[in-house]
Amino acid sequence: MSSIRVLMVDDQAIILAALRQMLAHEADLELRGLSDPQQALQAALEFEPAVILQDLVMEGLDGLTLLKRYRAHPLLTDTPVVMLSAAEEPETKVEAFRLGANDYVVKLPSALELAARIRYHGRSFYNMRQREAAFRALVESRAALELRQAEIEAQKAQLEAQAKQLEAVNRELADSALSDALTGLRNRRYLRIYLQKPLCEITASGSKGDRRRVVSVERATFFLLDLDHFKQINDKHGHDAGDAVLVEVASRLRQTLREGDAAMRWGGEEFLIVARGLDDAAAAVLAERIMAVVSGAPVAMPRGLTLRVTISLGFASFPWHRDAHTDYPSTIALADAGTYLSKTDGRNRAVGILPGPEAADLDERIERISLGPGLLRQENGRSVRLVEIPGPN
Repeated sequence: MSSIRVLMVDDQAIILAALRQMLAHEADLELRGLSDPQQALQAALEFEPAVILQDLVMEGLDGLTLLKRYRAHPLLTDTPVVMLSAAEEPETKVEAFRLGANDYVVKLPSALELAARIRYHGRSFYNMRQREAAFRALVESRAALELRQAEIEAQKAQLEAQAKQLEAVNRELADSALSDALTGLRNRRYLRIYLQKPLCEITASGSKGDRRRVVSVERATFFLLDLDHFKQINDKHGHDAGDAVLVEVASRLRQTLREGDAAMRWGGEEFLIVARGLDDAAAAVLAERIMAVVSGAPVAMPRGLTLRVTISLGFASFPWHRDAHTDYPSTIALADAGTYLSKTDGRNRAVGILPGPEAADLDERIERISLGPGLLRQENGRSVRLVEIPGPN
């Protein structure tokens, strides 16, 4: 196996130096240190680490917020993140794991322990990537087998047997790798597969090679929703009740789907719906329907209890406009910003972030705007148009 790439993020240079010294004799670890957490997301995309080792408390950007950004990006969804902190409180550890951390280490551990944890997560990550590559290879192999079956009728019996075997393997892999075990919805990994059917055709711009221009558009809307006060449900009624709520909400979300749309459990109490071919008015109608379906009737929980559940929802359209340079992660970030605004405005509501009259001006600043939801209020009526929808009473 090749060396394990490790990205270390800590705003204290002395800690980075200590980590380098602890791991200096581990020949199979390729280390890269970063002291500015604001640059960590881009650095991770460029370095492609097998493990991210980062501090919990940093100036300018705390480790939990940075962890959410990793998990919101399709290319970093599965990258193992080991949180490094002096805090030993169980609540802090629970929150880190809830947001997607893979491990939590109280600093500074022994060099032997730290290297062992990094190797464990790094090898697991590489093994998972190999399984994904095998899955893609199996899908491509099936297409080749079906073509051969049509071309060489004499080998039909043999090819049919292979196709059936491959179909069974595909179903098994899809169910285990692309589905959420609790709710039965698809999981984050499914988004990559779902988006393989292009929403739009893109071509490189002539002026700058790193820019892209949309030339053929199939519009889509990303809806990101979060269950309101879900932690209180777990704290008051127990995790069995919380699981029952998640299962029922997932069932109700399926009612909102049309053929060709997708619903996924995005993580914890968050869900993502991608709906194709909606204009702005239809997207707002669907947002209202989602809120109504979720909160329309009380959810039955264990021991005969019932509970009314509401959601905070954000939605954004893709592409931003015909000449937009935005990508899927930016659209999801905008939808997440809408969810944040819904929460700060009192929950049980939806906020849509749609193109304003000066939408093209947002291209250069979309990442800063989407990751700073407060700035969206300043842009309202110019580059963005906020659509605010109250939830059911």
